[in-house]
Amino acid sequence: MRAELHLARRYLIGLGRRTHVATVSAISLLSLALGVLALVVTLSLLDGFQSTIKRGILAQSAHARIEPARGRVLHDPAELVSILHRELPDVGIVEIVQGTCLVRGIGDAVPAHVEGRSDMEAPAIDSVLAARIGAGAGERINVISPRRRLTPMGPVPVHAVVRVNRVAPRQPGVDGGVLLLPLAQAQRLLWGHKVVEALELRTFSDPWRLAGTVRSVLAGHADQLRIKGVRELHHSLLLALSLERIMIFFAVGLMLVIAALNLLCNVAMVAAEKRTDLAVLAGLGLGPRALRRLFVALGLGIGVLGAALGAAGGTLLAVVLDRTKALPLPRGIFIVDAVPFRVDPLMVLTVTGLALALSAVASWLPARLVARRDPAEGLRYE
Repeated sequence: MRAELHLARRYLIGLGRRTHVATVSAISLLSLALGVLALVVTLSLLDGFQSTIKRGILAQSAHARIEPARGRVLHDPAELVSILHRELPDVGIVEIVQGTCLVRGIGDAVPAHVEGRSDMEAPAIDSVLAARIGAGAGERINVISPRRRLTPMGPVPVHAVVRVNRVAPRQPGVDGGVLLLPLAQAQRLLWGHKVVEALELRTFSDPWRLAGTVRSVLAGHADQLRIKGVRELHHSLLLALSLERIMIFFAVGLMLVIAALNLLCNVAMVAAEKRTDLAVLAGLGLGPRALRRLFVALGLGIGVLGAALGAAGGTLLAVVLDRTKALPLPRGIFIVDAVPFRVDPLMVLTVTGLALALSAVASWLPARLVARRDPAEGLRYE
């Protein structure tokens, strides 16, 4: 390979003496660099937004959820809580009951998701329900349960009047309104006695693997329970984020394909310019495989330089835009005040590797044609 690399280096250095070939080579180099830069910046932007969304999910929702495998009520939740506290002392546990009730405020009565939680001390509604019923902190609302009780006047719905303590932010993945109640109050409203429908767990050591840890701890109750992790609880949202990343990667990656086609034309032009030299080299004993390696090295030389410049420029641009907050966003609409960028080193390596792979393929096609050419053909018209 030493001879092939030496010739490839000489050809690259000597491009400046041929204006048209040098121009095409510069365009190939610039196209590849811009393609890598655009892909790195775009994926950093996408990763910044998606990381912000995922942090919001971890901050506002459960990291694991334990539900009964059959029915709605957990059997002996006190025993489950005792086991979890003993085996996982750093995990927070919240007991849950939930259902749908009719909630009436100043405005219309609307159906809402009612959730009783052991970590709630006072009633709260989310911003969606507050807007729908026209209620806010300190106001009283009427909650009508689907459960009925028998009276001398016949069966009547169970209802309660609660005072809203605060308006909570909208929960991820919940489109309708939510009313949060203390556990005992929700149990009386929805069931009439003490039951627990689910346990929600939170940890900050490794939220994404908490469900697997809980499954191993509660292996003896596996047939009675259904344990969901963050990925199962937010499957639709996380799937949409993954599909978005894949589609944008392929859409922006087409720039690299176009740059590779440009590089193919450039290598083919160099091969046409050097046909006499190649014929002489073939006559001196440079075999077809060596000629093929020569032009693959020539294309990879341009590819490596373009990919390196694009990766360095894209990383630098993404870091500067993120730290300076150069792209502000309207307050109150987005969860961040500026467009976030997050540079993942693995992503940069993947994009660089893709650019080099495309460069190798684009160089191999004309190199294969050169290797098949008869040496006498290069000298015929000289």
